[in-house]
Amino acid sequence: MEFDRELIARAKAGDRSACETIVDQFAPMVFRLISRFFRTREDVEDLAQDVFLKLFSRIDQVRPDENFPGWLARVTVNTCYDELRKTRRRKIAMESYGPEVLGAASVAPQEPDSFGKAKLAVQRLDPKLRIPLLLKEVEEMSVEEIARTMGLTQTNVKVRLFRARKKLASMLDETERGGTGREVRGRVAVYRTNPAGGPDAEKVQREPKRRENEST
Repeated sequence: MEFDRELIARAKAGDRSACETIVDQFAPMVFRLISRFFRTREDVEDLAQDVFLKLFSRIDQVRPDENFPGWLARVTVNTCYDELRKTRRRKIAMESYGPEVLGAASVAPQEPDSFGKAKLAVQRLDPKLRIPLLLKEVEEMSVEEIARTMGLTQTNVKVRLFRARKKLASMLDETERGGTGREVRGRVAVYRTNPAGGPDAEKVQREPKRRENEST
């Protein structure tokens, strides 16, 4: 992505038009990344606002020689990661201590079997596994790019990708053994979502890699 570094200097100096230009240029990237992890437009918009607030509150941390798009991607992914962890903790707390609603039926939208199973399985992954998997399979980032974005070593990224694929394949296989549809073995499917949270028709299939002999 072409970027005029002079915009950073102007934004640091308090130039409002420079800040607006930065938002206009990078909003599509920020929205696209957030939409990989959150389904509703309201969540995406709220988190995008948080990302740009963080950006301009930390603008002095951006070095002239730094890859600004990469820096902003890291801020975006970390914002999503923090929110996913908070959401997971709230869900666990509600399941453990929240009131039970007797007789309340859970009504979920109907989706094609294969799509619904894969999407739900991805959503059930721990955020530390889900994020690198989606960055790799959907954003098509390299291991090196994911490592820089998440602040991890490349070895750690490879291990997390292996564990994510193994866990996802296991969940899909367990679902198929429950008696619906064909059995899924040897491959996992990661489905893309659009910014509004709805499914695109496209899916990305990858063969699981052999287990790495390194630990996190």
